[in-house]
Amino acid sequence: MRTMLTRVRLSIALLTERRLALYAWVDLLLAFVGLGLAFSSARGSSMDFYFPFFLLPVLFVAVPMLSDAVAVERRSGTLDLALTSPGAAFYFERRMLAVAALMIVQGSIGVVLAYVLGENFDLVTPFVQIIVVSLFTSAVVLNWSVRFKSAGAVMFATYATAGVFTPWFFSNPIWPPTTFIRQRQIGDWIDYGQQNLVLLTAAAVFYLYARQRLARPERLIA
Repeated sequence: MRTMLTRVRLSIALLTERRLALYAWVDLLLAFVGLGLAFSSARGSSMDFYFPFFLLPVLFVAVPMLSDAVAVERRSGTLDLALTSPGAAFYFERRMLAVAALMIVQGSIGVVLAYVLGENFDLVTPFVQIIVVSLFTSAVVLNWSVRFKSAGAVMFATYATAGVFTPWFFSNPIWPPTTFIRQRQIGDWIDYGQQNLVLLTAAAVFYLYARQRLARPERLIA
């Protein structure tokens, strides 16, 4: 466990470079806004926290961090070493998973806070979707990172991809009983499963394309 946490810390430090304080400030600001929307007014709902507390940090904190996973090696001139070292098989995947783990932790904390401080709702569906969205985002960024040289291009391509998957990526998994008068029906559960299945399938496709590219290091170095 200690070794894994050390790897996560080193990966985050490498990806953020000197911008860790900026990323942390933006993340805390968005989290504060999310909780404020959920609990501050009479019209507030547990549903309101999901977008600013989880999705906005994913888009404006995690994606910029992840976009540097390959670009930072290009800038430092060590990409060839990273691709040919003994532990290079999943070198970039480990970086992606480190940030994905942070996304999952933050989203899970938000779910628990919304449940404890706000309306009660089914906890399983948001937990599952947070994991799915985190994996999808990581796979998409990895795919574009091995195809574009600049972090800016990777970010743009990732945002465009999220836009294409808008109906599934931006769907809200929280179903508080006071917001929706009726309980979830079978059709609602089927829709929820389909949304996450679409994202998981897309994540697998993007990851396989990325692995195909990583299998030919000479194309990345050129």
